[in-house]
Amino acid sequence: MSRTLDPRDLVLLRLGARALDLVVALQPPTFRQDRDAQARRVHDVESHVVRLRRARRPSPKPPLPSARDIAQLIDLSGRHFARQRERVAGLLQGYLDALNEQPRHAPEDVREAIRKVARAAAAPVIEDADEAWRSFHAGSFKAAVVMAGATLEGALQAAVERLGKPTEVAFQAIYPHRKAPPQPDSYRFEEALSVLKQMGVLTSAVSHVARGIKELRNFVHPAVQKRQRGSVTDTRALLALQAVASVVEELAERLDLD
Repeated sequence: MSRTLDPRDLVLLRLGARALDLVVALQPPTFRQDRDAQARRVHDVESHVVRLRRARRPSPKPPLPSARDIAQLIDLSGRHFARQRERVAGLLQGYLDALNEQPRHAPEDVREAIRKVARAAAAPVIEDADEAWRSFHAGSFKAAVVMAGATLEGALQAAVERLGKPTEVAFQAIYPHRKAPPQPDSYRFEEALSVLKQMGVLTSAVSHVARGIKELRNFVHPAVQKRQRGSVTDTRALLALQAVASVVEELAERLDLD
């Protein structure tokens, strides 16, 4: 039986969970990106962590990311940024674990983006997203990746349904010798992703990120793990959650849902 959490711990859990969600949502700086906007997002992370540093709980308190650790997320790029983001996220996760964190939902920004994309059909997609985040925070990284893939597939199919007839034209342009699937939920992951990219709803960068989940999801098969000589680690699961956030938020922004 789980213990009843101290109200002070609940406050810190909310702060820490929000800080972790903000870190996971951070994108690596790119050429011509608004540096000030990136700095504001990083400073938002720091403002949450400052309150955690000041708290006397839990005891003993696990190490939290320092101000310097977080500030580096403004200037680092590429794999250096990814490693630093993982380091900051790992420290925050360790702090949350020490507070006996309870099962969590997906970040509200992700849940809201799914609602905008799928509308009346959003509930099962949100349920998959919640399961992906709960699995990650419970240490079930393979399950997190599988559910991240299910979340994306549902969101992509919902976007195809929202766009309607024009998706058939895009499908024929990509697959000239095949007939478009009869229903949006008949689209496979790759088909829906390619159609949305063809129509300009998803950028090349975000489409590439989404394809990474498809590859990670294949690790559910023991033969693939053996062949790749790898497994689903916390780092890979974190990348899968990051991909979900990137894709559904871009879909919500770029789809004309009016």
